[in-house]
Amino acid sequence: MPNTGNSLASLAERMRAKTEQDRQELEALTRQQFNALSESLRQSSTAALRTTEAAIQEKLGKLEESIASRCQTLSWAFGKRWLQALLLSMALLMGTALGGWGVVTLITNRVLALQGEIQSLNASKAELENTVGQLEKRTWGLKLLENQDGRFIILPPKTSAHTGWTVGKQQAVKLE
Repeated sequence: MPNTGNSLASLAERMRAKTEQDRQELEALTRQQFNALSESLRQSSTAALRTTEAAIQEKLGKLEESIASRCQTLSWAFGKRWLQALLLSMALLMGTALGGWGVVTLITNRVLALQGEIQSLNASKAELENTVGQLEKRTWGLKLLENQDGRFIILPPKTSAHTGWTVGKQQAVKLE
């Protein structure tokens, strides 16, 4: 009988050792899979950030070109307007001396032309603001930040990120 007790104790000890070995192997495998998932998520996030950043940079480049072109046009137009104002003043003085009704017609036409140009500039401004609004809408309020700690995607207020999602065969982060 004592032999049976030793073999039961030995069997129990072997079972504990085997259980501990299995637990350690499972922990190592879980840690390895977690590390692989973490790296995959990091790569997916980096790729998404680069894609978003490239789209924003492209839109900003186009917007900058448009604004620069408008500024150049406005600069030329204001210089031209100053000269026109000077000439108009001289014409007004001459028109007053000669009778003035032709000058009034000229001024009216110039005012109408300037009003049309102001409306055109307002439409251009609205179009640029719409483009910025569409860009913000297209990025869902996400903001990009790069500092000494690295690159970050800043989520809109009251939004949380959930990992473990896939889109096609790529890892994804779901925003809620």
